[in-house]
Amino acid sequence: MAILNEAQIGDKVLLGKERGYLIGQTSDGQWIVQIQGSTKFAKDSDVKVLRGLAQNVTTKPPMNFDEKTQKLLFEQYVRCGIFYNSVPVKTSGCYVRYSDYLKNTPDLNVIVEGLLNVMPRNQVQIFEDPNDFANPADYVEAVQINPETGEAIDNIRVHAGEYTSGLGDADAVHIIRGIETDTPSYETLAKGYIRTLSV
Repeated sequence: MAILNEAQIGDKVLLGKERGYLIGQTSDGQWIVQIQGSTKFAKDSDVKVLRGLAQNVTTKPPMNFDEKTQKLLFEQYVRCGIFYNSVPVKTSGCYVRYSDYLKNTPDLNVIVEGLLNVMPRNQVQIFEDPNDFANPADYVEAVQINPETGEAIDNIRVHAGEYTSGLGDADAVHIIRGIETDTPSYETLAKGYIRTLSV
């Protein structure tokens, strides 16, 4: 790989008169530069490093979830399936509380099509990755707004992936309300009621 004035991926660069970021390098040595959502290829001679990220800077995580909030994320119900000797019996409409699944108990409470059932643990398999719903880095600061006035009502944390992938204002997005309190709550809220500058 070519070295561009000790540049690293993620550095802020100038390509012509446009500012962007180095996001990669092709096998033939061209740099991949992202400028306002578009991707451009450039040679070493065309790119000038404005600010390198390779400095000895200690970074702090954007937020630290306390133990109560982390526990709250694991208390939610996740999609699961019921299997008998690896043969799928029911693969839709089944939910289990993730914190119960983590416990080493022989039986689990499973919601199947709205009804609570007790199932043997070895017949239940989780379909969701805990990193998709319980990763603290996925939640960003936001505010709940009054849709009529546009005024902020409450400070919340919103799941960034769900917020950005939501198609309309009515799409449900997971939020954490009252993170600074002793009793945070995990809820869903329509995307139209949320505003954030981070995403």
